[in-house]
Amino acid sequence: MSVWKVNAVADEPETRLLSWRVMELPDGSRHLVGYAVPAREGRTSSAVEEFDIGRLRAVTGSGRVYKLVGPPGHDSDAVYVWDRWRRINEVAEFTDVTKRVWTEHLAAIAERARSRGAHS
Repeated sequence: MSVWKVNAVADEPETRLLSWRVMELPDGSRHLVGYAVPAREGRTSSAVEEFDIGRLRAVTGSGRVYKLVGPPGHDSDAVYVWDRWRRINEVAEFTDVTKRVWTEHLAAIAERARSRGAHS
C-alpha cells in the first residue's frame, strides 16, 4: 500500500471523515484520522486549530475543514496512513482521545437540547 499527497486545500476545502479517530501528541496537538469521503482514502489531518465539538467540525493548520460523520470507528486504510505519518514525522508517542471527544460531543448535544427545551 502506498501513501500520496492529498488534494490542495483550494481543490478540496472541506472533507467528510467516516470511521474517524482523534489522536493527541505529547505537545497537545490533535490530528484527525479516518476515511475521507469522497476521496475514498485513509487520511491523517494536519494539526487541528479549531474544533466545534458539538458539530464535530474541525479546521486544521492547512485550512481544510473536516466534518466528522457518525460515531467514531476503525478504518484500516486510515490506520495505515496514520502509522506512515507517524514514522515520517518521527512521532513515537500519542494518545487516542477519541472516546473523550465523543463523550464531550454527546454532552454538548444534550446541553443544546436542554437549552432549547428551556426556551420553549
